[in-house]
Amino acid sequence: MGDGKEIFNVYIDESGDEGFRIKQGQWVSSKWFVLGALVVRASNDLIVSRNINSIKADLLSVPADKMLRPLHFQNLSHKKRKAVINEITKTGLFRFIAVGIDKQEIYDNVVKAQKAEKQLLYNFATRLLLERVSWLVNDYNGICNLIFEHRSNTSYEELNDYIKKTMAYPGCKIKSGVLQKWEALNKSQSKNLQVADILVSSVFAALEEDEYGNVEESYLLRFLPFLYRRNQNLFSYGLKLFPHSGELERMRERYNWLRTIN
Repeated sequence: MGDGKEIFNVYIDESGDEGFRIKQGQWVSSKWFVLGALVVRASNDLIVSRNINSIKADLLSVPADKMLRPLHFQNLSHKKRKAVINEITKTGLFRFIAVGIDKQEIYDNVVKAQKAEKQLLYNFATRLLLERVSWLVNDYNGICNLIFEHRSNTSYEELNDYIKKTMAYPGCKIKSGVLQKWEALNKSQSKNLQVADILVSSVFAALEEDEYGNVEESYLLRFLPFLYRRNQNLFSYGLKLFPHSGELERMRERYNWLRTIN
């Protein structure tokens, strides 16, 4: 299939919602939508996935009869979230890529366009994410399989058509020949989708301001070294914030934690 190329598995999950609901001047929908990809060599896939077993049994003391239930970041306390991420980073053997869409900044354009094109925001975020996934895997002369977290409100036939059309565009930035097959699974079917959930939710927590303007960046900073960089460039690769390209100083004024990252 890959002429001897190394195979990677890519687990894709999201945090936040795709809505643009505002009530009495306040956002009811999330202000950010984040799509993330856990990238793992196929040869390391089982090692990384075993994190979930050890976290449940040893760290969280999950009863034996509940071990098959998926682990969800949102159900964990603050202390447990930090401990879980620490366990994941001890094993390592992965890279992570996140695309954050600041919905407040694109409200006018997207709300009108989304009426004509269903799942527009998800498709666009997927394109940005797959560009970066293909660059990372190509850096290692590899190919990859995509495993999406199954969403009942997503048409994967439409997504497949969108990706194919996107890759046919002359200016497409997805590396040709890197993306191979893809499938959609429930978290109960994939432990590494549960790892992806933990990491993408951590990125969301660092971006989504509460009613007082506070965020929680401590989760993300724990696995910062595992975000994809090229030539020390993080914000074009492992942490893409749209539409804020070239606005890093503005974003650092908004988020103090960004000032600690080169």
